[in-house]
Amino acid sequence: MILGILAHGLGGRVDLPVPRWLFVFGAAAALLLSFVALAGLWKEPRFEHRVERRAKPGAVQSILTNPTLEWAIRIVALVFAVVVTIASFLPVGTTETIGPVVVFIWFWVGLAFVQGLFGDWWATLSPWDTLGRLLAFDEQERPPQREYPNAWGTWPAAILLFVFVWLELVDPFGSREGWLGFAIVGYSAVALGGMAVYGRRTWGRDGEAFAAYLGLFARMAPLTRDPEGRVVWRPPLAGLAGLEPRPGRLALILVALGSTTFDGLSRTTFWTDLTGSATGFAQIAVGTAGLVATILAVGGFYALAMAAAGRVTGEPWHVMAVRFAHSLVPIAFAYVVAHYFSFLVIEGQIGLSRLSDPFGRDWNLFGTRDWLVNLTLMSPTTIWYVQVFAIVAGHIGGVILAHDRAIALYAPGVALRTQYALLAVMVVFTASGLLILSG
Repeated sequence: MILGILAHGLGGRVDLPVPRWLFVFGAAAALLLSFVALAGLWKEPRFEHRVERRAKPGAVQSILTNPTLEWAIRIVALVFAVVVTIASFLPVGTTETIGPVVVFIWFWVGLAFVQGLFGDWWATLSPWDTLGRLLAFDEQERPPQREYPNAWGTWPAAILLFVFVWLELVDPFGSREGWLGFAIVGYSAVALGGMAVYGRRTWGRDGEAFAAYLGLFARMAPLTRDPEGRVVWRPPLAGLAGLEPRPGRLALILVALGSTTFDGLSRTTFWTDLTGSATGFAQIAVGTAGLVATILAVGGFYALAMAAAGRVTGEPWHVMAVRFAHSLVPIAFAYVVAHYFSFLVIEGQIGLSRLSDPFGRDWNLFGTRDWLVNLTLMSPTTIWYVQVFAIVAGHIGGVILAHDRAIALYAPGVALRTQYALLAVMVVFTASGLLILSG
């Protein structure tokens, strides 16, 4: 697996002041207490139908909305993407060029952190969006060749995201150096082709996998933009309440959540004992089956909770599932933080040396070629505490969003009863997430 090749995480035994089971018990208790507190204190919806405030013009806003600055950032990001793509073609080791390090550490992990904490930076950094603008694929400049089928919704993005995580986690071409470059070019062709046919904005919303995926996390951030493009503050998580239902959006969220869960599961002794003897095609088949099964299992638990909620309201389970899908986004983000925090902080340092030598040619462009990875930045115990906090906070965030929507839609007694089964599932997710992380 790619993340394994890049020395994902920190292995070894972690000595904790209390047993792991007590951490799991405490996390589940915190989730239950948060639900009780919400039932008693959160009587009115605070996120639903919330009107975003508009920012006042000012010097800071002038800088943040300056089109020249935006295009300077876009061009630098585009040139950097070209460098990464070229480096990804080179037949050298995984960490000897800047390509895999940027794609699987800085982009896939680091940018997810940025989106969840600081807003939608990918909207500016995306090389495909910049190329779509430069090639005049915007609907405002010319009509799209075809009208985007509404029934497709976000399914193209969900499918493409699954393909990416399959390449990352199952790693079918791991023995072939340089395959990542072909994958980037292939995805670029699909992204630009979709923009050319259906329009830049439309395909960016529903077809560009990373824009759709990272856009989910951006809605959690306390920073957003008003209709005039000025930066404004909002309560954390509030942006998720405005996530409009789209066909395939729940699938996108489940792929994000299930794939990260499988990545953790695939590093447990249970999985290695189960699949240790598989090689070649058998290894690919087992990995694919495990990835699909994990995503389906996560979706199945969620569907059961929504079926139970539907029995309370008299609505079909799939209607409830779409209605409360946004409550899974903080959990997906929490899993990214919990699984990849140490990976980003420790292995992400490799990219600093690769910046000076992006193609593995012994260059030293910025004087960082000899940068050594500092393994002492954090201890395994510290990493474990970060993981516990992320898992608990993410699930509490999910409980808050589900509660806020329920009390906006239903009478108080009914609203609480619709959440019982979902709360139980989130307790299961919390416990299983911590057990998987503990190996």
